[in-house]
Amino acid sequence: MMQTASCRTAGSKRMYRLGFDIGGTHIACGIINDETYEIVGKDACAFFRGQSAEKTAQCMAELARSTAARCGTDFQQIETVGVCIPGSIDAQNGTVVNAYNLGFHNVPFRQIVKETFNKPAAMLNDADAATLAEHRLGVLRGTRNSLLVTLGTGFGGGIIMNGEIFCGGRGFGVELGHIQMDMHGEKCTCGRRGCIETLCAASRLTRDALRLAEKKKQAGDKLGETLHDAGTLIAAARAGDIECTEAWNRYLDDLSNALVSLINILDPEIIAVGGGVSGAGDFLIVPLNERVAKGSFFKEPTPVVKALLGNDAGLAGAALFAAETCLPR
Repeated sequence: MMQTASCRTAGSKRMYRLGFDIGGTHIACGIINDETYEIVGKDACAFFRGQSAEKTAQCMAELARSTAARCGTDFQQIETVGVCIPGSIDAQNGTVVNAYNLGFHNVPFRQIVKETFNKPAAMLNDADAATLAEHRLGVLRGTRNSLLVTLGTGFGGGIIMNGEIFCGGRGFGVELGHIQMDMHGEKCTCGRRGCIETLCAASRLTRDALRLAEKKKQAGDKLGETLHDAGTLIAAARAGDIECTEAWNRYLDDLSNALVSLINILDPEIIAVGGGVSGAGDFLIVPLNERVAKGSFFKEPTPVVKALLGNDAGLAGAALFAAETCLPR
């Protein structure tokens, strides 16, 4: 697993990379050793949907400088800035094409970051960043063709093809979460209905939790007072609550169906699962493998495993991407 030191004194001759993971509610920053890829300092600040790209870059710079100061890192020792964002990225032009959860559309964000930091910058999709990190440092290491899916606020996915991150035929990345599963399903942030994201992201479990909470309150069940998000629903299902277990099983059915479809298209050697829901561990992975094996078209089903790097995967992947694309090594 990637090592983390929340505040370790940096050596004067070492060089560092900045990695940023911009999510729907927070911006996470990591200062990463250029040689070992150990995180020597990290912090986060709030992100407010609808704030401008320029304001976002300024917040990133303030966060990076405060993190560097706290950990004794000379800001001049930071060579590159890598950023990952949940949305469609035009990697060649450095543009955020569509990031619905952030409210960014056709934003030249790489250039904005480059000018704000006065350092070389690179940008990629957040799931691609996590996939790159898992392939270089985690459970996908050594594979030629593999897949990572992230189960968070949204449903992200990244593909390793022939040993490298696959960013799409035109460089826009892949949007596995916006493959339609139910044309009459719930409306997705992209405007369509029944996307994988509406059925398989943590936000689906949160919606289920809130519905069940209201039902239980009306029935006088005290669990309704504490049931409010994906984590509490999973905990209640683990504890044996019948309705929460039924909701969890429906979620597993939908997630396994989505993974089987992706397996049928890509035939990956392995699938890694990250994001908040992956924190359920074997309570997720064991029944998920059983369902995938049952639904698999192929004789030998693709194994599904928990991702290794956790919440640091986006930071590490963004930093790696910048290191590999911004400067000659």
